[in-house]
Amino acid sequence: MARKRFGKRKQGKKRDWNKTDKRLVGRGELLIPIDERKHWEDELGRMNRGKEGSPFQYSNYLIEGLLFMKCTFKSPFRMIEGIAKRFFLLAGVKKTPDYTTLCRRMKTIGKKYYQERKKVENEGEIYAAFDGTGLKVFNRGEWMHVKHRGKRRGFVRVCFLFDVKTGEILDFSATTEGVGEQDKIRPMIKRAKKNRNIGKLAVDGVGDAYRNFELLKALKIKPAIKIRANVNPELLKDDERKRERYKEARKYEKWGYHGWAKRRDYGQRWQAEADIACFKGYFGEYVFSRGMNNIKAEIGLKAHFYNRLRLG
Repeated sequence: MARKRFGKRKQGKKRDWNKTDKRLVGRGELLIPIDERKHWEDELGRMNRGKEGSPFQYSNYLIEGLLFMKCTFKSPFRMIEGIAKRFFLLAGVKKTPDYTTLCRRMKTIGKKYYQERKKVENEGEIYAAFDGTGLKVFNRGEWMHVKHRGKRRGFVRVCFLFDVKTGEILDFSATTEGVGEQDKIRPMIKRAKKNRNIGKLAVDGVGDAYRNFELLKALKIKPAIKIRANVNPELLKDDERKRERYKEARKYEKWGYHGWAKRRDYGQRWQAEADIACFKGYFGEYVFSRGMNNIKAEIGLKAHFYNRLRLG
């Protein structure tokens, strides 16, 4: 007996597989940036112009290429040093950075990507989705959890704001596990709105707070925040601070979940979960750095590399 298909068959333009294949093959070419050698030399000259003290020997282009290999292959710094020696010898580059240089430069470059955000002018409205996940502090393995009877190193909570259409990371934040996802929604959406044209925001039940609805109203962003099942709209009716949440709760109660989800296009929020799965698939479910500052630098680098892989 044939299995019945779930949902409606997607109509519209078919995927251009030649273009898709070219984009996926290009991801592998990013790992060995030999064709950017001229950029290395030009950037190194700019970096050393007016610099006091010992000059830089390696450009950020070169270091980023090697760190890209490390994050993607999930390899130690010493192994990346060995790979670099072989690859760049073929390209005529006789001197390559050692593992200590890679580790040190990763902190400075990653810190820049963690703090800076891309600003885009004159773009169409973006449907953004917020979600969070946890990354292990170190890849200890399950045997260590059993051996030490529940003692663990904890995890890092990472929150993302994705463009549901392209999968691009619009904003992100890394904190300890003691900080909840709900505490990061407001600062992240404020920062993202300054740089990107956010038109709608989708969040699961963790975002159901009146402050979030009031902020979206002030920023002229349409909410697609799932209302908690136990909310009572009548308790919100007389509180002016909760006016926007009250309106959404009444609509949720009137339309029901499926009607509300259809009108708010809430089904697009699943893309955030798929993008998080891609992020972990590219770079693993753990961080190799120690100390919160270094962990933030590592996640900043990985977010930058993720956008390069997704956007080509």
